[in-house]
Amino acid sequence: MQVMVLRKFFLTIFVYFILTGCSDNKKYGGELPFIDVKNSIGKYQTALCSDFFSSAELVQLETNDECLIGSDPVVLLKDSLIFVCSVSSFRQFPPVSNIHVFDRMGRFLNQIGVMGRGPGEIAGILEFFLDSEKSIIYIADFVNIFEYEFTGKFIRSFPRPKIEGHAISNVSYVGDNLFIGAVSYSQRSSCKYYLFNRDGVVIKCFPSRCMYNIDKPPGNAWDLSVAPFRVENNLYVKDYVNDTLYILANLNLKPAYIFDFEQYSYSLGGIDERGQIEIIPVDGADANNRYMRILSIVGTPKYFFYSITIPSMLPRPKARPIFLRGREVPDDTRVHGIYNIAKNTNLLLDTDQQLQKGFINDVNGGLSFFPRYYAGDDVVVDIWQAEDMKEILTEEYFSSLEIKDQEAHQKLRELLKNLEEEDNPVVVLAKLK
Repeated sequence: MQVMVLRKFFLTIFVYFILTGCSDNKKYGGELPFIDVKNSIGKYQTALCSDFFSSAELVQLETNDECLIGSDPVVLLKDSLIFVCSVSSFRQFPPVSNIHVFDRMGRFLNQIGVMGRGPGEIAGILEFFLDSEKSIIYIADFVNIFEYEFTGKFIRSFPRPKIEGHAISNVSYVGDNLFIGAVSYSQRSSCKYYLFNRDGVVIKCFPSRCMYNIDKPPGNAWDLSVAPFRVENNLYVKDYVNDTLYILANLNLKPAYIFDFEQYSYSLGGIDERGQIEIIPVDGADANNRYMRILSIVGTPKYFFYSITIPSMLPRPKARPIFLRGREVPDDTRVHGIYNIAKNTNLLLDTDQQLQKGFINDVNGGLSFFPRYYAGDDVVVDIWQAEDMKEILTEEYFSSLEIKDQEAHQKLRELLKNLEEEDNPVVVLAKLK
């Protein structure tokens, strides 16, 4: 009942946003910063770590039977602790059931979360996030959100809210015991983002800025949102297909930046001659050929580091081919971008000579680097798989680089001597200049 009232309350606001389209820059007279993505395409550049980072610290995570890390893990940092988890998908079995906690030396401290159906037990970790005010970690499974102390002690759980049958996802802690999350786009729901409390009760929703037909095929991944990210005291959210990045201020979402896709933006929403909401058809089968989407953003006070899909009709960087369903396809749909906030400049990265994506690591000579998480104090985080390090970091590779920090390079060499391919990943902490 409460959600229905909120939906009706925001319908008028929602129609206004549809009339102004999915970009808010026209509404604000072009005053919002424009991130010039369109004119960066085809001008892909090589970027060096030394141009952006002053140092790169390596943390080799301890490997034992109690703390084995899966592929492509999510890494969060808080104070002197490192939280690592390979988050499950709905199709993964068995689901991931715990988070591993390490200190800044890489020593394993404890696990958080136990798989099961009892009190404090988790059906499978789909996402996790930290309380920015206290030493609390939140873990979301299919139906609940769990609170734990950093030591692994269970505190409580509460239901993860559902809207029109869709569970709220990409949840982040706002403050004052409030959370924000998003739902997949539904033509029956006029809202996209929802604020809720520690009892799982929705207290406010924000109107969707986009209306489009997604029936080919149903439930596309591109109707989702990027994971919310925090820069100091500011929390940002963004839809995949909306070109606007929003900031949460005084419990309201306000437009902050515009990603300029020009004609490669989705055609989203409208009002017909009778004043009715018009659903714009989007051909799901052709989406990758025609539209741009921001897939992830890591924000810092100086830069936004983001990943974007480039339509196949536009030039893409050269990349190492991958094999999908028995055929070779180029792994070049996702491109890394960097937006300089102070200078209002944007660049898209090319791959380096060793077929890796990201910054060429001329600081310590390690693998290419691209931020996955902002830890505060101008420190960003990436993670390297031990198998990749052993395969790529050869004498021939080192000789191809002009390595700036020889002391850091020697530490990397010492780490490689004892590193095994089956070892846990290595966390990289890079300091922005």
